[in-house]
Amino acid sequence: MRKRAQVTIFIILAILIVGAIAGIFMFKDRIFSEQQYPSDILQIKNFVEDCLETTAENSLIRIGERGGYFLIFDEPSIEGRIPYYLEGNKKSIPTKQEIELNLAGFVREELSFCILNFKDFREDFVIEHSLNKVETNILQGKTSFSLEYPITINKRGTETAYQLKDFSIDISVNLEKISSVANKIIQEQAQHPDSICLSCLYNLGLENNVHIDMLDYGNSTIFTIMDDNSKINEGSYEWNFAII
Repeated sequence: MRKRAQVTIFIILAILIVGAIAGIFMFKDRIFSEQQYPSDILQIKNFVEDCLETTAENSLIRIGERGGYFLIFDEPSIEGRIPYYLEGNKKSIPTKQEIELNLAGFVREELSFCILNFKDFREDFVIEHSLNKVETNILQGKTSFSLEYPITINKRGTETAYQLKDFSIDISVNLEKISSVANKIIQEQAQHPDSICLSCLYNLGLENNVHIDMLDYGNSTIFTIMDDNSKINEGSYEWNFAII
């Protein structure tokens, strides 16, 4: 009987040990991610995340002002600022993938102006960094930004080194909905090029919970879609495009 009890105890201990080891492997990423960086390294990590957020928001504002484009080159537009989505019978509307590429291009070009080569940290650290990849995804109800951005941080006077790599943020700007509304406006205008159906615009706005404004600009009409549920800096998000 005593031997059976001893065997049972050993079996229970073995199960507990195996369970503990499995738990460590299951949660090690979470444990390490919370504990591996001292406060001054976390300050650099938070700085990069803040720069990503600021740059991502600025990219959304710029892309909204210019109807899906970071820079307008070959696309027909009003003074290189507002693209024509419809010229007579010719449609020229950026696809979801094109908008994502333009957002990513803005972040890639502008992030360095926020990071400024980590000049505020150079007194205490040697920092090497290289922005390898920027990805943007337009998702349901939000826009996602991610960076593959390897950063090696060495504290001056020590041999201690830390590495950061991946950063991401989601911003609650519903480009999927806004782009869909813009496409429906152009579909309606392509079918009725000689008039603008105000009741159609009103109903489309109600259905999608957005406001649609128009402005005559010479022979052109500028449309602005405003989404009160997509806010940046407490202001409603706006998306511009034109027809002629």
